[in-house]
Amino acid sequence: MQLTNPIIFFDLETTGVNTAQDRILQIGAVKLTLDGQREEKNVLLNPGIPIPAGATAVHGISDEDVKDAPVFRQISKAFAQWLSGSDLAGYNSDNFDVPMLVEEFARVGIDFPEEGTRFLDVLKIERNVNSHRLEETYKRYTGQSLDGAHDALSDIRATVTIFEKQLEQNPTLPISIPDLEELCRGDTVRVDFAGKLYEKEGLVYWSFGKHKDQLVTETKEYAQLVIGSDFPSETKKQLRRILNPALV
Repeated sequence: MQLTNPIIFFDLETTGVNTAQDRILQIGAVKLTLDGQREEKNVLLNPGIPIPAGATAVHGISDEDVKDAPVFRQISKAFAQWLSGSDLAGYNSDNFDVPMLVEEFARVGIDFPEEGTRFLDVLKIERNVNSHRLEETYKRYTGQSLDGAHDALSDIRATVTIFEKQLEQNPTLPISIPDLEELCRGDTVRVDFAGKLYEKEGLVYWSFGKHKDQLVTETKEYAQLVIGSDFPSETKKQLRRILNPALV
C-alpha cells in the first residue's frame, strides 16, 4: 500500500442509526503511519441520551457502562487533532460512520473533515472482489471466526486485517489511496457525507426519496422542505449552497 498521509480506520458504536438524532457511544480506531507503525484508540462516550434496549442488544453497551464516561465535546478537540492530516477508512463507513462523526463534530462547532481528506470504504472494495458481512468477510480472508463482533475496536481491527488481505490477495487492486478512493466512489461523486445528494457531470441530484435521481435545482420546494426538517446539518448546508451559491 502506498501512503502519502497516515490513514485512520475507525468504527463507531452508537445509540441508533439516525445521524441527526443518535449519538456515538464508542470509537475504535487504528492509525497506520507512514513509517509502518500502528496507533490504536478505544474510547467510550456518554451520549447524553438513553441508550435504547435494541441498540444495547447489538453492541452490549448500556447506560450503566457509560454513565461516568466523557461526553463527545470533552474529547472532540484532542480527537480532531489526532485525525488531522490523515485519510479515513472503515467498513461501510461512507454510509454510516463518516456522516455520524461529521454530525457529532458539527454539534460542538468543529469543521470536519479537513479539505483534501480521502475516504476509503473497505466494504466497497470488498464488493469489487467478494461479498460482505464483516464477520463472514473476516473468516473468508483469515479462516478464523471474528471474536468480539460489534465491539468497535474489535470490528475495526478486523477491518484493517481485511483491507490488508484484500491488497495481498487481489494484485489487480490499486495500491495508492487516491486510486482506491476512486474505486470506492464509482461513477458518481457524493456531495454530502450522509449520501443524500450526488453529483454527476457537474449537476447535483437527489439519491433518495420521491425525487431520487432528479436535479436539486428542479425540486427547490422539496429542497426547502428538507432544509426545514430533521436531516443532517451538513446535508442542509450543501443544499443551501446549491440553492443560493452567492450566500455561502
